Amino acid sequence: MINNSSVKKKTIIITASAVIAVVVIGALLRSIFSAPASSRQQLGLLPLSLTDENGDKWLLELAKGQSLSSLKDSSSKTGPPLLIKTDVQISGRDASIGLIVEGQAGEKYAGVAQKNGQWQRAPAFNIVDEAGKVLTSGRFQYG
Repeated sequence: MINNSSVKKKTIIITASAVIAVVVIGALLRSIFSAPASSRQQLGLLPLSLTDENGDKWLLELAKGQSLSSLKDSSSKTGPPLLIKTDVQISGRDASIGLIVEGQAGEKYAGVAQKNGQWQRAPAFNIVDEAGKVLTSGRFQYG
């Protein structure tokens, strides 16, 4: 029987691993807004791109299906700094961890990275106990 404290600790470790993976990758994630491109451009909502110190170009596009009405009223500039949050849902023995990436105006970005025009594999993770022993390892799955 798994105690609730152990499940919470594992959930926190998984969540932290997901956030660290996104930050370490430095990925700028990909998808498209549902509004016309001209509306997005007027609001300054363009894909974010960054070239790292190795000369690799990372791309992050806006997530699909967001409402632009709240952004039109915002006085905040779009883009970085980005806030990375997790959306954790537990059902029985399964845990689903989603990433939420928000720009400073509240715009949301998708969770798939491109590096030099190539889609990147989902990050890997380890679940460890309090002593640091690896209980299991795996790779996150998109979708």
